[in-house]
Amino acid sequence: MASITETHTVEWSVSATPKVSLATTAGVNMQTATLHEDIRRSLGGSGSATTDGAIDFGGVSDGATNYLQADNSGTAVVGNGDSTFIWIRHTGYLWSSSSALGAATTDTINVKIDSEVVAALKAGEAWIIPLHGAVSNGSWTVERGGSSDIAIEAIGLD
Repeated sequence: MASITETHTVEWSVSATPKVSLATTAGVNMQTATLHEDIRRSLGGSGSATTDGAIDFGGVSDGATNYLQADNSGTAVVGNGDSTFIWIRHTGYLWSSSSALGAATTDTINVKIDSEVVAALKAGEAWIIPLHGAVSNGSWTVERGGSSDIAIEAIGLD
């Protein structure tokens, strides 16, 4: 009997467009946005990470999101020294439960490795962290940036 070999990978792409907004000037121009003069292009890249397929943090169950609670104590763990890929998204909503969202919020969340803040995300923003085995220890956590607990989505893969 033939055996089936599994290979787990995560593929991603990112892009950013540095812009300058010009205010309306009577008799000259309407309000407009244009590319940053010195950069003059969109920025981007893509890649893939090989994982063992184990969802160690956050995640989904049968396609249903398991929301994590970003509070002020660092209990929303999204990765550790075994993680090869982490994805985090600020839902834009307060925490209600692992399966339901609360009221809308504009508070930020802080992504940390150990005690160091490495990113702050606004409502609706997401961040990927491909590790490729580069971090052998440490704890990746998410905390609220304001005074209310926030619902986040996260997947930490080994």
